[in-house]
Amino acid sequence: MSQESPWPFDVDLSALDTGSITNIILDIENHLPLLTSENDMQELLRVKKLFEEELMEARRLH
Repeated sequence: MSQESPWPFDVDLSALDTGSITNIILDIENHLPLLTSENDMQELLRVKKLFEEELMEARRLH
């Protein structure tokens, strides 16, 4: 089982509204089929998960 490395940078997504986060997630989903490397796909899925978690938190606060 692969071990996830810590996020390579500190990301503050608090300035993004829910619409922007949703658009980013949709862009990620559109790009996933274009990736040829399993490593690239896993990294993009990690990014997607980060935005999905932020979206869930943002929706709970509103």
